[in-house]
Amino acid sequence: MQRHRDFIPALDNNQVDIWQLDLEAPTEKWAPYAAQLLSEEDKRKINRLIQPQHRARAVAMRVQLRLLLSSYLNVAADALRFTTGRFGKPYLDQSTIMFNASHSNDKALVAIGSSPFIGVDMEFWRPLDDMPRLVERHFTNTEKLFWRTLDAEQQETVFFDLWAAKEAFIKATGRGLGLGLARCGFSLPKTNQLLECPSEFGEPSDWSCQRLTLGERVSAAVMLKADQCRVRLYQFEAEFSPSQG
Repeated sequence: MQRHRDFIPALDNNQVDIWQLDLEAPTEKWAPYAAQLLSEEDKRKINRLIQPQHRARAVAMRVQLRLLLSSYLNVAADALRFTTGRFGKPYLDQSTIMFNASHSNDKALVAIGSSPFIGVDMEFWRPLDDMPRLVERHFTNTEKLFWRTLDAEQQETVFFDLWAAKEAFIKATGRGLGLGLARCGFSLPKTNQLLECPSEFGEPSDWSCQRLTLGERVSAAVMLKADQCRVRLYQFEAEFSPSQG
């Protein structure tokens, strides 16, 4: 595990940097940053959240994302401008640096690379009474048949590993849930190879999937449209980030 540092090596076409963020820091830690860095739209979205804990995590996510991206671009965090693609995927305006983010509970991941076709997802395991229904709706026929042959413990593992890989793929395409999780299929039991995908996104062999080991009872994956995906894993520490401006 590498930690945040002032110098970040350059990215090439097959490189993805994965940053782990802590969203559970005290609210007052981010207040000085939030006042300066968050847009009015950010604040409106955050204020729509009902639970104070969810609002605090949303602030921590947005602030740290800006500080992190500013490190790559060597610009003040308050100078960053964002735009969205046709289906709502966020991008940095007028930048060759691409990113994608995922959060679960009090943790978040940010994937940074040079390809626009990059996606990341993280899933903390939790009890799901409707797991069989979710499998029936969102898995391919091959995935469903395999999943039904497993015992309960194996089913839980494969479900969350597969869900993380599928979410990472649909996010990488820019379509998100509108694409449909059942339209992409992965190798099993290890979900490290894309086997089926919509033709508009090329051949499955055009894509690389990397599973991320982040601890017990958590599944995570990154997808990249490239012949390989080389991952560097970091822990973000805001106190060592460049000035926010």
